[in-house]
Amino acid sequence: MTNCPFCSTKLKEEKKEILKGVFAKVEVCPKCEDEWVSGEEHDRVLSLFKRRAFLTGGSLAVRLPQEIAQALRIKEGSELSFKIAKNKVIIEPS
Repeated sequence: MTNCPFCSTKLKEEKKEILKGVFAKVEVCPKCEDEWVSGEEHDRVLSLFKRRAFLTGGSLAVRLPQEIAQALRIKEGSELSFKIAKNKVIIEPS
């Protein structure tokens, strides 16, 4: 998309924080201030929040996307605590 579908103003590409530490490329109309995300960018952001568990040794593991690890300041060797609540696993930096 290069022009706003409402006012035909040329759109500007910006990087917006959609969640703490998670950014998406959006196109913004400087006049209307409406924002659009491409289907590809939408899929990329959604993929950050879906992972498959895999076996490593005798345990199940899940990889954290770098963007999420950075937002939570989790690094190799960081201690994490786990809680189970209403069929959810909550992972927090200790």
